[in-house]
Amino acid sequence: MKWTDEAEEAVKKVPFFVRKRVRERVEKEASEAGKSVVTIAEVKTTQKRYLSGMASEIKGYQLDTCFGPGGCPNRAYGGDDLSKRIEMLLKEEDMLGFLKKNVKGDLKFHHEFRITFSDCPNECLFPAPDKGYRNNRGCFTDDNG
Repeated sequence: MKWTDEAEEAVKKVPFFVRKRVRERVEKEASEAGKSVVTIAEVKTTQKRYLSGMASEIKGYQLDTCFGPGGCPNRAYGGDDLSKRIEMLLKEEDMLGFLKKNVKGDLKFHHEFRITFSDCPNECLFPAPDKGYRNNRGCFTDDNG
């Protein structure tokens, strides 16, 4: 979908950790309204609706893979079973309940636990995690890598 320069600039001001989600939401709502170009009006309309309803969309975690569920065309692992198993475990652990118990005030997306993984050694989309496993660099358990 095409975006006006003004709309693009407005989305650049959105915090990086929710920018992709906001952009997708703006395009979805604009498309549903029959628009073929996103203008600042669509951004502001979505922003108002998004901010007032954010708490209802919090699930306690965000699970992302590069290029979404279909993965990268260069990925080494072709199955999506891993992400489904991880999501099942996150649901069983009731991450949302944990956050509601421990976070004061309304929950926001930046409160959610974020799990990202790539299926190849390129890691072209992800910054270094605080803790975790990186296929091409080995395992580490703290910020010292």
